Amino acid sequence: MVVELSAIYIILASLTTLGGGVGIWVKMNNEVTKLKSRVHYLETNDTELKGMLADINTKLQHIEILLASNHIKQK
Repeated sequence: MVVELSAIYIILASLTTLGGGVGIWVKMNNEVTKLKSRVHYLETNDTELKGMLADINTKLQHIEILLASNHIKQK
């Protein structure tokens, strides 16, 4: 009888530990998935931002050329 109760306690403790481990694994998996999606979103926005900055840089250089040519014409 004592051996059977000890075995039952060991089985219950093992199942509890296993259940906790599975719960932690699921939670960590969800967190990793959220972080991956956030990183992907930020990398996509980074690419868009770089494109916008390149476009602004090109337009700024065009304005500088126009200002320089206007300055030369006035002299």
